[in-house]
Amino acid sequence: MNSPQIATSQTVPQQQQSVHGSYNMGSSQILRELIAFSAESDEIALETRHADEIDQVICRKHLRKLLTALQARDAATLSHCRRVAFLAKGIATNLGWEGIHLKRLEVAALLHDIGKIGVPDHIIFKPGKLTSDEIELMSHYHHIGLDVLQACRTDHEVLTILSQTRFHFSGATNGYQCIGSDVHQGARILAIADAYDSLATDQVYRAGKKHEEIMSILMGAAGTQFDGNIICALSRWEQTERDTFHEAIQEVNQNFQPKPLTEQEISEANLISNIFSYLFQIESLYDGFYIVNADFQFVLFSPGLEQLTEIRAFDILETAWTNHSLPITNQEGTSLASSEHTMNRVIASGKSMTTELMLKRPDGRLIQIEVQSVPMFGEDGRLVGVAEIFRDLSRSLKRPQEFNELKMAASQDALTSVANRGELETQLAILLNQASQNQNAAPLSIIFIDADHFKNINDTYGHAVGDEVLIELARLFQHETYSGELVGRYGGEEFVILCPETDLDHARLKAERLRLAVNNLKLSNLNNNRITASFGVAQLEPGDSLESLFHRADNALYQAKETGRNRVCSLTCDEQMSGAAPDIVEPAQPNVGKMVFESSFSALISSDIVVYKLGGFVNDNDARLTEVNPNRAVMRLGKAGLLPFWGKTDDRRPIEVELVFDNATKKSTSASRHATPRVEVMIRMTPLGWIKQPDVFQQRATRVFRLLKDYFVAD
Repeated sequence: MNSPQIATSQTVPQQQQSVHGSYNMGSSQILRELIAFSAESDEIALETRHADEIDQVICRKHLRKLLTALQARDAATLSHCRRVAFLAKGIATNLGWEGIHLKRLEVAALLHDIGKIGVPDHIIFKPGKLTSDEIELMSHYHHIGLDVLQACRTDHEVLTILSQTRFHFSGATNGYQCIGSDVHQGARILAIADAYDSLATDQVYRAGKKHEEIMSILMGAAGTQFDGNIICALSRWEQTERDTFHEAIQEVNQNFQPKPLTEQEISEANLISNIFSYLFQIESLYDGFYIVNADFQFVLFSPGLEQLTEIRAFDILETAWTNHSLPITNQEGTSLASSEHTMNRVIASGKSMTTELMLKRPDGRLIQIEVQSVPMFGEDGRLVGVAEIFRDLSRSLKRPQEFNELKMAASQDALTSVANRGELETQLAILLNQASQNQNAAPLSIIFIDADHFKNINDTYGHAVGDEVLIELARLFQHETYSGELVGRYGGEEFVILCPETDLDHARLKAERLRLAVNNLKLSNLNNNRITASFGVAQLEPGDSLESLFHRADNALYQAKETGRNRVCSLTCDEQMSGAAPDIVEPAQPNVGKMVFESSFSALISSDIVVYKLGGFVNDNDARLTEVNPNRAVMRLGKAGLLPFWGKTDDRRPIEVELVFDNATKKSTSASRHATPRVEVMIRMTPLGWIKQPDVFQQRATRVFRLLKDYFVAD
């Protein structure tokens, strides 16, 4: 295999032209600089025992150098990063973040575009929209930034936030492995802050947009690309502190004025620019790489290599390299002897080498790879580290961006952007396989959903309106489901939700909550007429196959429709075999036309935080608590006038709100996921005083319900 030997001390990477000038460095020297970053971070950490919050997150010296290099490269990008940091910090503060976690998010926001230092001029400064090829090249900057931040020993939470910032809330961009709140909340906050500032800022090809238009665009992507609850938190912040909010953003711009750089800063900026430019070449040409230091500790494990090996950098960084660190075999699939490992061979010879080997994937499949191994020596001739660079020889497609887009298109429903039938079946097959290999596997349930009388909607309002109804239903299901649960369109007006770690009883309750949410959904295209849906629920039982589980849930759905629609029905294997009546959750009377509002949501907080969230809501909304205990609270919102009639504004429309709290912490048996604290909150609202129009009350109650969801960080 003839391939460019880029990682040798004789090779000099092509340099971008810097406004301050630049100097050439050999690639081996550049890789040594990354090891030096790591060593310097360790030394400073030992010297600064009483470090402040910044030094706990990233070495302050490295942070200053990186931001200075970004200013030298493109001051506008640094200004954007500062505004994004302000927005992210403000949103997080409104969501209850504080202390070291808030500082980590702020640092992540400041550094989220740091990889752009390595992007060539003709791409980063192009006066117009990028082509697909340029977008593909531009996408590498994200990995480059993570490469350097790993070498700087940056806090793991910062790396996690940055690595997940581009994950869509729906899970579509990461193979549905991280769905909803499985994505780190900091990453979800940063994604929205970044999008907000990008839309608000003038671009070469368009003018910056106004706040109202930006919020409309963000809400249009809620549930798919972005977390709708965080968008609501941003909206609430802007509404509460409107003048301060916009003035503060302007102040961030005014306070940041690019300063003249000293000769030392110019030299440091050019060194960092060389490093980023070289990493851009590696990320463009190869699939991943790692670096170990003289003690054989991993100091860098690139995101590309994470994807290739399915080994998390978090699990391997700062651990010692061994013969078994990576699942590499010979061409026959046999484990390598110690003398066959490229790491040991280049250390023994002191020379770089390229070898073709096999990499064993977690599913047992072998793929052919090329490994370039580069030993690095200091000026005194001592070994300072080794880099190994990987190329996947089995990948025929040269443009991974297009591959990812095709993969997304193949797994998504074209209309609703949720998973399609094929992806649902693929993900369920994976879950069934995991369950079959674990005797103590967590329960798994599925929910089948069918929109009632959907043909009448198409016949009455037209297929375009019918499509809008399906889009709104998909969006609602994504808003109302927990993290890890996959929403998909099975076909026509049928949806399916896969619910890992959920038994039948909890799945029934979840389905009933979704049924109520559908009942409360108002669609302007239907002249505000409401729609209903029927639900069928089944749990995985011993001996189940993909087909039998789907079939049982479908039968339960059929029973729900046959017994009157707009209800939840569950079915077990025994009930199906014996022909016994299925378990039906009888629907409560809908709220339409009634002076009562009932609903529920799942709050992504631990039970001991509930009282603080409730106190914040009471203080901010001038409410009055009339009863409170660990599991229940009753409060009153709004005040009556001299007469008990409702007024024209919400503050003159008093209501009583009852909240019942049920600790519903979701436990995880997967090593890759942590337990997600959550509390199920049941809401019941009734009007106080005299009111004749039920719709006016329902609208008032709906607004309060949404506000409560924002405060409690509802899933």
